[in-house]
Amino acid sequence: MTRSNLAVVTVSLLTLLVAGPARAQVADGLDGFTVTGKGTASALPNRLEIDLEVSAASELSADAIVKYRDAKKRLEDAFATLKLPNVAVEERALAVDQKGQAYSPYYMEMPAANKGKVEVQLSRKLVVSCKDIGKLDEESLLQLVARLLDVAQDAGAKIGNATEYNPYYGRYGNGSNALVRFILDDFDALQEKAYEAAIVDAKARATRLAKLSGTAVGRVAGVRELKVPGDNVSPQSLMQTIVAYEYGVNAGQDKEAPHKEITSDKFQKIPVEVALQVRFEVAAAAPNPKATTTKPAGGGQ
Repeated sequence: MTRSNLAVVTVSLLTLLVAGPARAQVADGLDGFTVTGKGTASALPNRLEIDLEVSAASELSADAIVKYRDAKKRLEDAFATLKLPNVAVEERALAVDQKGQAYSPYYMEMPAANKGKVEVQLSRKLVVSCKDIGKLDEESLLQLVARLLDVAQDAGAKIGNATEYNPYYGRYGNGSNALVRFILDDFDALQEKAYEAAIVDAKARATRLAKLSGTAVGRVAGVRELKVPGDNVSPQSLMQTIVAYEYGVNAGQDKEAPHKEITSDKFQKIPVEVALQVRFEVAAAAPNPKATTTKPAGGGQ
C-alpha cells in the first residue's frame, strides 16, 4: 500500500469516527433527552387462592371413577357447609394416569416394574378462591386461612400442587412452599397513578440532564412502555416452561387462561410498578429581549 493510499484510508477512518456517532444518533431517534422513568403504587391483595387436589386410584377403572366422584363430592360439600359468600371452589383439568413413581433424570430413578394390573388414577386440581380479603385485618385473615386449610385436609384433599414434578429441584412442586397465593387483580386505578409517577420521574431526570448540558427540556416527543404490571412472566412460570419443553413434564397445563394479575406469597402491600422510556425534545432558545433592531440602509422609516 502506497503512502497516498494509506493517507486516504486514514482520513476515511477519522471521518467515520467523527461523523458516525452523530449520524447514528439522528437515525436512532436519540436526539434530545431519552430517559427512563419509574413509578410505583401499592395496595393490599384483594383475593387469595389455595390449590387443592382430589384423587383416587384402583386397578378397576370403574372403581377409580366411583372413588374419585366420592372424594370430590366430599370436598365440595365440606366447603358448601362453611356458607361463606366470598369463597368459591373452581375446578381445573382432570388427569387420568398411572399411579406410581415419576422418573427423575438427575438421580436416574426408574419406577418399579408392574407385577400386576396397572392402577388407574384419576386426579383433579381444585382452586379455593376467596375475594375481598383486603377488607380484613391480619387476625381475621389468619382465622379464615386456617379454617379453609383445615376443612380441605379434613375432607381428604391434598393441599398444594403435589403432583407437578420439577427435575430442576429433584422433587415435586415448583420451588415454593407457600400454601396460599395472595392476588391483586383490581389495580387499574393504581396503574394510572404509577404511570403518572413514571412521567414525573422521567421529567425530573431529563431536567437534570438539561441543566448539566446547559439547555432546557422541551415537549415530550415519544414514550415507550418498558415494564407493565401484570404482563410480565414470573421466573417460576418461565422455569416451568423450560422444564416442560426439555423433559415433557406437565408444567401447569391445567391452569386457567392467563389474565391480568399480580401474585405474592405474602399478605402485604403488592407494588404496581411501571417503567417508561420517555424522549424529550430540547427546548428552543428564548429570544433575547435586550437585542436591538438595526434600521435598514437608506434612512427608511
